[in-house]
Amino acid sequence: MNQALDLAVVFSERNECTRENPVKVEVGEGEHEMVGVTAPGIYHGLLMSVRCNNITIVGKGKGNTTILGGFHVHGKQNVKMEQLSVTNQDGGYGLLCEGSVTNVDVTECCFKKCQKSGVVVRGRATFTATQCDLMENGQFGVECFRANTKVRLNDSTIHHNGLAGLFAANHAVVNLHGTKTDIHSNKHGGIGATENAKVNIHLPSQHNTSHDNANRDRNQFRGGSIANINADGTFTHVVVDDDDDN
Repeated sequence: MNQALDLAVVFSERNECTRENPVKVEVGEGEHEMVGVTAPGIYHGLLMSVRCNNITIVGKGKGNTTILGGFHVHGKQNVKMEQLSVTNQDGGYGLLCEGSVTNVDVTECCFKKCQKSGVVVRGRATFTATQCDLMENGQFGVECFRANTKVRLNDSTIHHNGLAGLFAANHAVVNLHGTKTDIHSNKHGGIGATENAKVNIHLPSQHNTSHDNANRDRNQFRGGSIANINADGTFTHVVVDDDDDN
């Protein structure tokens, strides 16, 4: 895995890859361990940096291809991951996205059993997950924070995580789409929003988006907002909580 991402940098520079014609890293079946890499800054565990723009990392299915370790994307554009699973049990995250120009799209992927959170999005990065599973992580399924940080989840499930399934803070914005969206069975809350973060649920209020979580299914506090977006563009706030349990 390490060598493949190093070669991707070389190919992307030689071939002037674009969004429409990215460099593609194909990962075969089985488990692929990241060796000798460490997380940047205060983050610990095995994180491999994605060091080029316009790259697609694709496996053979999230039940067939597993990355042992995690990915770090900082200041890179048009990064895509498809059809693979990521497990980082060595103190880290499955995916860390940060930086104002960073945008990452993941499709049919699974971030599971990471010692910390499955996905972390911060520092004005943009992250989109479609038909993904974020499950059984030690902390959050997805956590995001800071102004201009944007997360979109389409038909994705978040369940059996050690803290809240989805946690947004400090002006981050999350948009949930798709009737298959399902946030359940998390050990310390379903959706949490604090410090003026917004979680917009683009589904009818009767859709069972967050359910059967320990503590609360929806918890908004310190100016955080969780609301369903109606067809006419108005908001429906289902629950208002004022304490800081997640």
